[in-house]
Amino acid sequence: MKNIRKTTSMAYAIIFLLLTVAVGAISLKNLIEFYVNDEVDYNEWSADLGNKFETDVATTFFEKFQFVNLNGAMRNLLGQHEMNGVVKLNNGYLLTTIPYASDEYLQTCAEKVETLNRYCRQRGTELVYASTPYASGKYNPALPEGIEDYGNDNIDRFITMLDTLAVDTIDFRVRMHDDGIDHYTMMYKTDHHWTTEAGFYAYGILEDYIVRKTGCHMDNRISEIKNYTVTKYKNWHLGSYGQRTGRYYAGIDDFDLIIPTFDTTIQNDSGDMGTMQDLVINREPLSNRQYTSRYTYDYVLGNALGHYINLDCQNDIRILMITDSFGKAVNPYLIMGFHEIEYVYDSDVSSITPEYIEAYDPDVVILMYYPTFLQENYNGTPFNFQGF
Repeated sequence: MKNIRKTTSMAYAIIFLLLTVAVGAISLKNLIEFYVNDEVDYNEWSADLGNKFETDVATTFFEKFQFVNLNGAMRNLLGQHEMNGVVKLNNGYLLTTIPYASDEYLQTCAEKVETLNRYCRQRGTELVYASTPYASGKYNPALPEGIEDYGNDNIDRFITMLDTLAVDTIDFRVRMHDDGIDHYTMMYKTDHHWTTEAGFYAYGILEDYIVRKTGCHMDNRISEIKNYTVTKYKNWHLGSYGQRTGRYYAGIDDFDLIIPTFDTTIQNDSGDMGTMQDLVINREPLSNRQYTSRYTYDYVLGNALGHYINLDCQNDIRILMITDSFGKAVNPYLIMGFHEIEYVYDSDVSSITPEYIEAYDPDVVILMYYPTFLQENYNGTPFNFQGF
């Protein structure tokens, strides 16, 4: 019996050794492929371990995502609220925290917006700063004990500064709360983005603002959900935070595709004409569920960020949309609602000059920012408008 136990233990040890060698060999192959061809297998998230070589090894480790899944599952069972730079809120939603931004920094940003606003108003162009909701709710932050986060605080102070400077603002956090909407029903659990339903809701708020400011005529079908088909893709979207924590830490999000049932005719920069869904919506990511990529939201809606002319429009309103990826869920409706829309990425607004404004001649400028940009160490120029 003793010899049998010894033989069994030896067999287990050999199997474990062989598996370790196999995983190591495949991981080494992946590492070589990464260095030679810049190819990374498995999921698109890469750990940042400080040391480049350690980071490269972690990035190319064989079946890395399965180890992330296992790690996330164990942390979930143990009730741990932090993993790979992600915080799990008390309600199960995921967050990466934002540090405190000084009043001096926020005031500088607010004054840059006010300068652009003053220029626009002098030429008869309306401008509004629309603040997107944050992953942690303003009225129900759900932060675990001991976690510090200033995302909502930074937004609150920035909006107050803009209001003081007479800049029109829309705070979607407040609007949702006042409309009796649970903030978290409008956000993905594993991502920082709002949902496609939230984008539709936000369009309605923006449409009301634009009509009030310009007096333009609207096609009322666009803002009524009864004029759309909504297709739900169950357990389909594992967002940017989910890529860091795996499938079992916070679960997987559903993804809803919202398509109009009425006819539309738009034109893109290439001169292509077609319906909104033909030119803007990319259905390919919805044909193959892929948990190792966070890009369902981005790939399906990515074409919404562009320059479009609405050939069926009932008004002549031209919109300049300065936004980040949150605009992908809103722009399809703006494209259908107004004569022309052009997009500028708000991570770098250095192209926004008086010459640009005069050439495009917008009736309305929308600045729609996620609060990531309201931090002093952000690597970009989100308020660096030039020449005003």
